[in-house]
Amino acid sequence: MQPDPLVSVIAPVRNGRNDLQQLVSCLEAQTLPLERFEVVIGDDGSTDGGTDALSTADGWIRVVHGPPTNSYAARNRAVRASRAPALAFCDADCRPEPDWLEQGLAALEHTDVVAGRFRFILPDRLTIWALIDMDGSKDHELQVQSANAETANLFLRRELFDDVGGFDDTIPEHGDFDFVERCVAGGAQLTYAAQAVVWHPVRTRARQLLHALWIYNQGYAQRASRDRKRPEALQARMWVPIVSPIRSRWRFGRSLVGPDRRWLAEHGVAPALSQRLASLPIIYLLLPYLRVLAQASGWLAGRRMR
Repeated sequence: MQPDPLVSVIAPVRNGRNDLQQLVSCLEAQTLPLERFEVVIGDDGSTDGGTDALSTADGWIRVVHGPPTNSYAARNRAVRASRAPALAFCDADCRPEPDWLEQGLAALEHTDVVAGRFRFILPDRLTIWALIDMDGSKDHELQVQSANAETANLFLRRELFDDVGGFDDTIPEHGDFDFVERCVAGGAQLTYAAQAVVWHPVRTRARQLLHALWIYNQGYAQRASRDRKRPEALQARMWVPIVSPIRSRWRFGRSLVGPDRRWLAEHGVAPALSQRLASLPIIYLLLPYLRVLAQASGWLAGRRMR
């Protein structure tokens, strides 16, 4: 008789045929024996046929279909269909290292929630937007200090997932931070595990990055406003663009002149001085104003949800 799986890998997808094929290849190469884990894909209304023939006869890969809602609804459906006592979350465009599951489970033995390490899949040409995306995202070690983490590389026990009620899928963005914050608020210990590594692609174009930042900040403020909390955009200092990013970067020890050199160096990237200077008006003017406008929009939407 085949043993029950130790861990269920949970990944949401909508129209990600090519990404899923590469994710499955990475999971097939795991050092954890295949019979000790299962893969449950939450299909969020895909129309590209990428999940049609993905399920395996032995149930190692299963696809849970649902209407196009959002990634958190897809994750909730996948968790409900899973069987293991531990859950490993990643995204369809992630590329886990071969020992990702073993390292994540080892770390989970000593804590309640594990936030693994991200490495960047670099483009052939590093644009200013790619450097800024790397500068402002996927630093799980830093995020854990603020009791936050992302579902692109996250381990926890099913019992905890059930205790906090899973993901709040009523708002399409910021649900991973909301989920981890609720776990920590309930007494769970959140730990960073540098050995559990997932590779993640970099956004290379302005439209990609600005859209992602808009919907993230809008979702954050919408949740806060719905719950009668005050989003950051309502603070007067947020409307003075240079002040807020300087305070934040100084607080966390990040470079003040352009993208953080220490963080980029960890990924083998050393931006030229011209690139660092060109990024300054984006970091200190464009992005702060985008954040406050997106949060103002989310704040109004949250008030309507009350």
